[in-house]
Amino acid sequence: MRENLKQIIAKNFAFQPNRNQFRDLQRLIFEIMRRESIPPDAVMADLKKEPDLNKFSGRNKFFGLKDALIKRRFPLTAAKQEIDTKKIFLNKLREPLHDNWKVQAKFKPLKIFVDREARESQLAKNFRAKFPEVEIEEIAYYSDYLKQHKYALAELKKPYVFIVKEKWDFLKPCPCTRGHKRCGYWILNLGFGCPYDCAYCFLQHYTNFPGIILPGNLADFFEKFDKFSQKLKQPIRIGSGEFSDSLALDHITEYSKKLIPYFSQKPVLFELKTKSANIENLLKLKPSKNIIVSWSLNPDGLIASQEIAVASLDQRLEAAKKVRAAGYSIAFHFDPIIHYQNWTKDYQDLVKRLYQRLKPPFAWISLGTLRSNRQLKTMAELRFPNSNIFYGELLIAEDKKLRYPGFLRTEIYKAMANWIKKYDSKTPLYLCMESKDTWKVLGDFKSEGEIERYLLNM
Repeated sequence: MRENLKQIIAKNFAFQPNRNQFRDLQRLIFEIMRRESIPPDAVMADLKKEPDLNKFSGRNKFFGLKDALIKRRFPLTAAKQEIDTKKIFLNKLREPLHDNWKVQAKFKPLKIFVDREARESQLAKNFRAKFPEVEIEEIAYYSDYLKQHKYALAELKKPYVFIVKEKWDFLKPCPCTRGHKRCGYWILNLGFGCPYDCAYCFLQHYTNFPGIILPGNLADFFEKFDKFSQKLKQPIRIGSGEFSDSLALDHITEYSKKLIPYFSQKPVLFELKTKSANIENLLKLKPSKNIIVSWSLNPDGLIASQEIAVASLDQRLEAAKKVRAAGYSIAFHFDPIIHYQNWTKDYQDLVKRLYQRLKPPFAWISLGTLRSNRQLKTMAELRFPNSNIFYGELLIAEDKKLRYPGFLRTEIYKAMANWIKKYDSKTPLYLCMESKDTWKVLGDFKSEGEIERYLLNM
């Protein structure tokens, strides 16, 4: 595309861009092609028809071309407001990975690494019993091992398993974006990494190693929480699904067998968040209403194209039905909501399917639109070359993340809230990592504490 495009620009506009100018034009044209499924010639043909381009000559021709392409690339935003070019992320085009490791539907470790201090843990015994044929290597400590063994991005999802004795990172508040409203959520950090592979997953650029880290010392987590809970003045919401899927590997880790009996006796709403249908252990345990099992939901088309190895939408809803019938509370997360041409029909149908299968109220429902650090867009392009989700109207927001502009997020949240409230007036709705102004879509919450009490039904 590169050389042909240079020739096309020179031929049609009597203008030879320098290297940086060409990179910007090339990126904009590429994203327009992907958004609209058209060849570069079609973009150029339309560009030649722009009457405002005649106002520019010489070096200024670049600014005219870029401005016209920006308006074409971000049509909804351009129709609403002047677009600040500093808010447009035009990363360098790179060839996608050709040897990217493909995640399999059925998880099987490629190799198991065990910290010496975790070798007698129940978790290590579980992996040995489940996968007797898989090589196990004992290491001093996983962080030291990872410093000595560099990996290529294509290896990111290699199913290595690191069984460790966690020493520091037990419990922390949810890392909500600075300057955005918090909801009082806490994280029990039971692992880092996921057997699934989603195009939008932030772990792609947070992770500096292949595989999944799993702690074998749950007793230490419980000891830390016992001390922490003594300071609590009211119940909290806490979950284990921030940096890993809470249930995807539960048939191996059997974490739920310890988590549920422990947290059933605590002044918390404890959440297991998943995209799986891996609920067999839960159905064998004594349920409790303060244990919340939740599912992330997206339309079928997005699940099929953007989420690899996960349970289908029908499988998730059926699992939710069984878990609720067993006596647990359930919740749902529409996050990330992805904006595209037919999003209104697909998400409206998704909400309808949810309420056709399950009767409200639920513990809560969260709403969050697609957002990411800029690096994630580059990594997703390398790893998911057929995905178009980062070619939506994503601009650099106040928190330096790529987000849909405020007017579009507000439009999305209003629509989702209205569709949900058509079926359900009792389930608490909340926004994930959103600004004070955007939160007004759901009501006039005076403080973060008010949001927290609302979600706790206090």
